[in-house]
Amino acid sequence: MVLDDDHGRWRREHEGRLVHRHISQMGTVIIVGAPHDPQVARVQDEIRLRGGRSLLIDTDAFPEEATLSMRGAVIDYEGRPLPKDISSVYLRALGANPLAPRYKMDLKHRTHGLLAQMDERLALLASIILTLKKRGVRIVNDLEVNAQHSRKPYQLSLLKEAGLRVPRFAATNDPETVLSFVRSVKRAVYKPVGGGATVRAVNKRDLTRARLESLALAPVLFQERVDGVSLRVYVVGGSCVASAEIHSSELDYRRKEDAVIATVLIKAEQRACIDAARACSMTFSGVDLIRGVNGFYVLECNPSPMFAVFEKKTGLDVAKPLARFLLKR
Repeated sequence: MVLDDDHGRWRREHEGRLVHRHISQMGTVIIVGAPHDPQVARVQDEIRLRGGRSLLIDTDAFPEEATLSMRGAVIDYEGRPLPKDISSVYLRALGANPLAPRYKMDLKHRTHGLLAQMDERLALLASIILTLKKRGVRIVNDLEVNAQHSRKPYQLSLLKEAGLRVPRFAATNDPETVLSFVRSVKRAVYKPVGGGATVRAVNKRDLTRARLESLALAPVLFQERVDGVSLRVYVVGGSCVASAEIHSSELDYRRKEDAVIATVLIKAEQRACIDAARACSMTFSGVDLIRGVNGFYVLECNPSPMFAVFEKKTGLDVAKPLARFLLKR
């Protein structure tokens, strides 16, 4: 009995030391985003479940209600220096978009002041993120990578250069280029070059002279239309962690999701998603594919994808592997 008790005590102490050592090896995760964002809440919960620590820099509260400072080499949030043991920064959202609904009245009544305010807010947040990156902190995903969300032609070129199959595209404000492109692909779609609106099919009216003249206001991204089943795949740290088919009666499923069903990727699809995230320098990404009659295409990589609703609809887990990756030092 004494030996058993001693052995049990040793085992409990040994396991306790291992748990303590595991927790002590985990750094603090800095989350940049809003507390009401479901993605932020899910990651915070998963970090907490693993015995880790997180600090939220609330971009909804800054600068009106929260303070953020750089004092030489010291970065303060709410009057306190950031922890020294930062393992990662999860850059969910900077909150500096003047077109966000919360700024509707400001945009209408003090446009210049709002734009200047957003620039100043972004300047400090970006400076802090760049400083942490220079110190060797992992940024998921960093500023340049996040900018791909509004630089779609650049991202498509990265994917194509990586040998991935992407729909043919033309980003232009030249009516003749549009006409030539649509003739070459036969069926086409269009969307904003910088995102922010859903995909539309090109029809005869879009190719009229009056309609094409509107390109003088802003360029548009035209793409070859590929019909099939849409897939959303989440890649974390070079691994596919969740994938689902998204069925919709609309051309762009964001207008109406009929069903989101977990699916198993074939090896080629899995490899393509990993290669796509790597080509775009994303350690965390929501990769969009489409399974067509003649194989699959890679559509885009989202550098800060939403996943909370996806988890609820599919029963799959994205936050857990993401939190695990963020906690690694």
